[in-house]
Amino acid sequence: MSTTMTPSAAEAATRLATAALRHRRATLAQRLMDLAPAAVEAVDWDALDRAPDWLALPDAAFLILQARLGALLHLPAMRLWIDGPRLVAARALLGEAVFGDLLLQPESAMPFGLTPLARIESAAQVGPRLRAAGVAVLLAALPQGALRDAVCRALAPVEPARMTPELAETLIVRARALGQGA
Repeated sequence: MSTTMTPSAAEAATRLATAALRHRRATLAQRLMDLAPAAVEAVDWDALDRAPDWLALPDAAFLILQARLGALLHLPAMRLWIDGPRLVAARALLGEAVFGDLLLQPESAMPFGLTPLARIESAAQVGPRLRAAGVAVLLAALPQGALRDAVCRALAPVEPARMTPELAETLIVRARALGQGA
């Protein structure tokens, strides 16, 4: 059995790949225009092509990723919570499987002082503060340039976390693996 494509199959695959690239670009451009219209002027198609896949996630998945990243950063403090309302809020936001996986992370898995973290003192603060910390990690993962500038303006007032892009990428991979049994 041959594994080479016929010319028509190759053309169809190329058309599909081109359509997927255009859709991804349009999704990214729309997200940036919705969040910070003035920030996208310096962003070109090449920058959108190099954008990380998480930037093109649907809104709900994007918020979930932010919360998971923030939970990784807040984990040492979250382990000390004894009040039910904050724990219930975190479980509801993250989901039971993710929350369980989060608590199983080793103590040494997170270096301290990566970014200033606002204390979470009430259940109402759980979602906003976890997402803000997660956004800081996502911003740190972006390389310097027009796209990072635009995304920073779009997700303001959060500042990038003080970490290398490589560490931020590692945290993103870990956050995505939570609840997956990985």
